[in-house]
Amino acid sequence: MSEIKPVSISYLDFKAGKDFTEDVSAAFGANGLGLIVIRDLPDFQKERIAALRTIRKFANLSEEIKDKYTHSESNYSFGWSHGKEKMRNGVPDTAKGSYYANTLGDTTTDDQYLKDTFPEMYSDNVWPSEDLPELEPAFKNMSHIQVGVGYMICELFDKYLRGLTNGLHSAGHFLDMLKKGTACKGRLLHYFPAPPAANKSEDGLCGWHLDHGGITILTCPLYLDLEGNEIPAPSDCGLHIKHPSDGSIVKVTIPADCLVVQLGESFQYLSGGHLRATAHCVKSSKTPDITRETLACFMDWLPEETMKLPEYTRPYAEVVHTPFLPEGVPDLEGRMKGVKHYRDFYSNTFKAYHSEN
Repeated sequence: MSEIKPVSISYLDFKAGKDFTEDVSAAFGANGLGLIVIRDLPDFQKERIAALRTIRKFANLSEEIKDKYTHSESNYSFGWSHGKEKMRNGVPDTAKGSYYANTLGDTTTDDQYLKDTFPEMYSDNVWPSEDLPELEPAFKNMSHIQVGVGYMICELFDKYLRGLTNGLHSAGHFLDMLKKGTACKGRLLHYFPAPPAANKSEDGLCGWHLDHGGITILTCPLYLDLEGNEIPAPSDCGLHIKHPSDGSIVKVTIPADCLVVQLGESFQYLSGGHLRATAHCVKSSKTPDITRETLACFMDWLPEETMKLPEYTRPYAEVVHTPFLPEGVPDLEGRMKGVKHYRDFYSNTFKAYHSEN
């Protein structure tokens, strides 16, 4: 296992109009890691620390209190969720707890049909206003910064694909699609202190998987001891990726003052395989009595968005292929069967990964 320095770009260079064609190709092409680091962002450390500390506080509340903020109607896709997701060979994932909320608004639709039919996307936010009121503003402040970075990277994707396809890709196509989507989910994550058995597995905190949506924006994790004191990141844990060129496992470190953007499988598909997602996991540490806190923002398409390959697509077998797919991870080709709209793909993926199904 090795550590690798991912492709990084400057937010200041983006604002100055720099061409990032080579960077996008290196990060998201056939041999890329499926992620890119965004540096030189305006300072956001106050918002990052506030958000990551609140999820630890919530996770340490009593089970009785936490249960008040679970939302079974959305299959635990809003509010608190713990042990509801399958990540490896059908085993429920209890290593982490998550607090989910839509980052674009507490209520994104008044259409009851949408809420009833797609509760994982369209339910209203659930906030612990009585028991931990600071979680809501901290969550919103940091996730709104992540959404802005998501729009930025989508703009770069559009420019890249337009140049790559000699104009066949419409200018602003994916940025417009993403801005139409209202299913933008923030996920505050608390990784509990890992039991000794978890350290025997290379993916002991979060099993191997691929993000299925559009794009994911990640903060640098915060590591804390059991008293809540910040500690240096352990060297033996963190985000790991299956390198698409040879299947080797590489560790990726996110600097504290940067954000990372990862690509989802649906973006891979809609780009005709020119932009690639990669399998990744979070490896547990052998160091006892530590927790890991982070915030991921998942930006998705409208449920009715057509999952149609572009005219400039690569061969279908290449589009749906994931090199060195880890054992137990559902393949993209299987989840695309019978899919016409994004809601179909979302449903197939949800069933493949979640214990409630």
